[in-house]
Amino acid sequence: MADNKDDLSAADQKALAELEKQLAKDKAAPSSAAKSATNTRSSDKSTTQSKPSFSSRKSSSNTKTADSSPKAKTGLLWFVTVINLLILVAIIGAGYWAWLQWQGQSARQSGALVEQQNLIATQQQKVTRTLAENQQLIAEIQQQNQGLQASVSSLVEQLQLTDSQTQSNQKQLTEISGRRPADWLLAEADYLVRMAGRKLWLEHDVKTAIMMLHSADSRIQDLDDPSLLPVREYLAADIQTLQQINQVSTSSIALALGAMLKQVDNLPLVFFERPKEEVAEQEVTDSVDDWRSNFMRNFHEVTKDFFSFKKVTTDIKPFMSEQQRWLLKEQLSFALMQAQIAVLQENQTLYQQALQQGFALLIEHFDTEQDIVVQFTESLSNLQQTDFSRNYPSQLEAAPLLQDVIESRLDSRFVNGSN
Repeated sequence: MADNKDDLSAADQKALAELEKQLAKDKAAPSSAAKSATNTRSSDKSTTQSKPSFSSRKSSSNTKTADSSPKAKTGLLWFVTVINLLILVAIIGAGYWAWLQWQGQSARQSGALVEQQNLIATQQQKVTRTLAENQQLIAEIQQQNQGLQASVSSLVEQLQLTDSQTQSNQKQLTEISGRRPADWLLAEADYLVRMAGRKLWLEHDVKTAIMMLHSADSRIQDLDDPSLLPVREYLAADIQTLQQINQVSTSSIALALGAMLKQVDNLPLVFFERPKEEVAEQEVTDSVDDWRSNFMRNFHEVTKDFFSFKKVTTDIKPFMSEQQRWLLKEQLSFALMQAQIAVLQENQTLYQQALQQGFALLIEHFDTEQDIVVQFTESLSNLQQTDFSRNYPSQLEAAPLLQDVIESRLDSRFVNGSN
């Protein structure tokens, strides 16, 4: 009960104290009633004991009065006892009712207290769970902070390293910019040599490659450095090698073949035409003197449906249809187109085969007695005799030497800069 009183509120404790006081009063009332009854009984006994003495004194005169007084006293005693019992029952009932009320209030207060304790326990569990989650989050955040600190440290180290490299590069750049423009001219000469090689091997442009090599040689000459004389010697050898390459322009040959393609449709073909039927110019006359001619005409008219013949002194050529003529010209055009593609690819073998096929078509199917065919054949013969084959060098001799010179100079500068 002490624990429950400690958990009650101030108002509940005050009400409980008042109830205890009321119970104490109710317990004290029966005891006082009992004491008063006891006193009444004792007083009655004393009165009874005293009255005989008085009656002994007055026995003769008051005999009736002495007989009626005990009966009255006994009724009064019973009445007082009944009243006391009723009061005691009322007090006990009131106490029992108060005890029941106190028990109900205590049960309600205990239930409310249990609910409050459960609510407090639930809240404590929630608070404990929240604290555990917060601690876990704090641990994760600490781990993330450690990872971020490590990342920041690595970034700081990288920045320091980059800063040192930048300072070193700036120092080297300052040293390079303070020197004479010899290295820039040397780098430009190396670039020109590289571009000459690309023009030679990728585009087969020999003239442009020679011009670039001459420009590179002039850049090195402007340096006036005796140590670069071997580079100039190799450049001169490369220029001489490129000048010995066949200088025939393949584009010119391709253009000439393209112009000849346009003339194919105008070339005359050789073919036999079917002779036309002869029409009689004269009719049969009525004159007797013309009997020979009339007879021959009549005989010819009768026999012309049976057979006919004509004397031919030249070689008979086969008859050629329009479709065949178109096909022959297309074959000649195709041969010229093959030759044009071969010359652009610098394929000498395929070029000669295509032109040989064109010659065969011209001689066999075209009229070689016509001037246009003769000129066309001569032009094709000249193109066939043109040699455009080229042997390119596998490497320019000056390129690796020039690159070695540039690398050695840069290495020496870096070494001097680090020292």
